[in-house]
Amino acid sequence: MTEFDDLLRQIEQEADAEGPGGRAHLDALRDRLDLAQQLIDRRLELHMTQAQVAAASGLDQSVVSRVEQGLGNPTARTLALLARALDASLALVGRKAG
Repeated sequence: MTEFDDLLRQIEQEADAEGPGGRAHLDALRDRLDLAQQLIDRRLELHMTQAQVAAASGLDQSVVSRVEQGLGNPTARTLALLARALDASLALVGRKAG
């Protein structure tokens, strides 16, 4: 176990102790960070900068940055513009077990 694993376990325990609201908040955070990582991975796969994604999507670079940081709550329109700029599609997929 690493210190990070210990910290993550502590955060999960605290979320569980807060009840359903705490767990829902943690799950929402994980979803935002998972989306952010997918966007970053795709952008890097295409050798694009945030500025290039912004230009291709018609969004400000600051919007791209915020979404990649897992901040805010991007609209479906924003996500669709980003997906198009990254030659990707929006899709719901099942969660990984574990």
